Amino acid sequence: SYYNEYKSYLRAEGSMSYKKIIDNAAENLKTTKGKVALGATVATISGLGLYYYLSSGSEGVKEAPKSSEGGKEDSLPPSKNNANAPQPSSETPQSPTFVKELAPREKADKKKAEGNNYFKKSQYAEALQCYEAAISLYPENNPIEKSHCYQNMAAVSERQGNIADVVEYCNKALLLNKKYIKALHRRANAYQKQEEYTKSIKDWTALCLIEGPERSYKAGYMEASDGVLKAYGQKKAKEIFATRAPQFPSLTVVRTAFDSIHMRDFATDETEESLANDADKMYPRIISLISSNDFFGAYDAIVEALKLSPKKFKPQLDCLDGIFSWIKTDYGHAIKCFDAVVTNSSSYLRIKIQALIHRGEVYQAMGRREKAFMDYNSAVGLDEDHPDPYLHRAQFFLSCEKLPEAVADLNIAIKLDEDFASPWQQLVYAKYQMSRVLNPALLHEVYKMLDDMLVRFPKVADVCALYGQVLQDQKEFVRAEEFFKRASNVAPSNVTYKGHLATLKMMAENNYDGALELLEEANQQDPKCDFVLETLGMIYIQKQKYKEALDCFEKVLQLTKSEAEAAHYSALAIGIKSQWEVCDEYDVKPINLSDVQGMGNMMIPQ
Repeated sequence: SYYNEYKSYLRAEGSMSYKKIIDNAAENLKTTKGKVALGATVATISGLGLYYYLSSGSEGVKEAPKSSEGGKEDSLPPSKNNANAPQPSSETPQSPTFVKELAPREKADKKKAEGNNYFKKSQYAEALQCYEAAISLYPENNPIEKSHCYQNMAAVSERQGNIADVVEYCNKALLLNKKYIKALHRRANAYQKQEEYTKSIKDWTALCLIEGPERSYKAGYMEASDGVLKAYGQKKAKEIFATRAPQFPSLTVVRTAFDSIHMRDFATDETEESLANDADKMYPRIISLISSNDFFGAYDAIVEALKLSPKKFKPQLDCLDGIFSWIKTDYGHAIKCFDAVVTNSSSYLRIKIQALIHRGEVYQAMGRREKAFMDYNSAVGLDEDHPDPYLHRAQFFLSCEKLPEAVADLNIAIKLDEDFASPWQQLVYAKYQMSRVLNPALLHEVYKMLDDMLVRFPKVADVCALYGQVLQDQKEFVRAEEFFKRASNVAPSNVTYKGHLATLKMMAENNYDGALELLEEANQQDPKCDFVLETLGMIYIQKQKYKEALDCFEKVLQLTKSEAEAAHYSALAIGIKSQWEVCDEYDVKPINLSDVQGMGNMMIPQ
């Protein structure tokens, strides 16, 4: 308190000399007692001495400047004889308090902390204001702190349900802090809510590649990414099937489809000469073309014959037209053809069965499983001694992973026709899957069945290929290669077997260059083999040839037979594209081929 009094006199005009101030302080000391007085005097001396030193410079002791009133004596500090003089304080006097000006960053930190407190209290408007103020206060050389504030603003907007603002604030945060995990995570979720799946997938991909597999798995990024990929794939598949023009797949696929049909149901003893109708006259030649594997020639003849209004063979031609339409994924026309056969009272029983079976195939490809199952059951009901309905219903069960039910139907199909190779192959596949998931002891039975099938069907290449796949899955690579080569020798036009050999080279030898050479050769031989294109795309990924990989999967998309397949390949394609962009933008490493699911998995026989 003495210090404050003396300080005011020092600043006044006409104030006393420094020496007189000290004398007055000593006089006051005599009238006080104990430590309180001593403390006051020490504070007075030290405070004044410092103040004086700071105000006088280096020229020694000076008198304080005079006041504007000419230096009146009543400006002296009060003495003990002055009635109005303040009395000494009973409290310990304090040193002078100087308020420190906060630095810009400290001000910004304070505002940010205030924003955090408002956020906790759900006072979102106030929180946004504080974060905005903090961003303006942070110096330009503090981009990380600014990015944190933008991310916090995104969190506020998320609570408010303003998804567009979430994206905007995350964008600003990521411009300042490229690999900011929180901002990437929040933006990925926001894009997903907006159904901006392509952008969301890219952000999830960035999170997974930046954080690495283990941390991404624990954080849930992989699971979230998988969900968005599926949503994108389903949406894209519907667009593809709604807009693409029907086209025939690989000749290998067409041949495989007809291998699963008992063509004896379509056979006729009639000749062109014995038939009067011009359209009917074409029918025997059509069956001959199919038997000689001239499938595309047969299809052109079917279309032409139907234009000529056949009479006797109208149901057969409608059914064959439907089968070809199913193969080239023209599902609307295929169902129309099969409906015409099923409702035609003049249709032969076995032609009706074929129509029901293949209408079920169409429904299954369209994802309408209940209707598919009804058609398979109806076909079985029409003729319980026909093997084809059991075969196709078994394939339906296999797609649903109902292995015991599939095995039961396949055993019936084989009993009805032991010389029909297709149900034998399906049965081996089903029992092998059961040996993996239910009963390992069945593996011995699978090998025995395969050995018997080699004797029973020596000219069926798919039997050798199936044997090779089982051996490959059991890591018996040398023997597997032998059977794939045997299959290729039996049917050199079927490039699928070269695809299997290429996969084997990757798994057994880690020989990607050798595999690539085989696949490129197979692709030149048959540019529409989806299995070859898919495997080729996988190798291009491994070699970081993303443009070539995308080209492969875009071609596969145009060949898919169902929306489920289209969804799978659409997701795969966008995943590749996202990885390509992320690796380039964020300077991170891509995934390894060994991390890609599906490589080396067994194919379900057709």
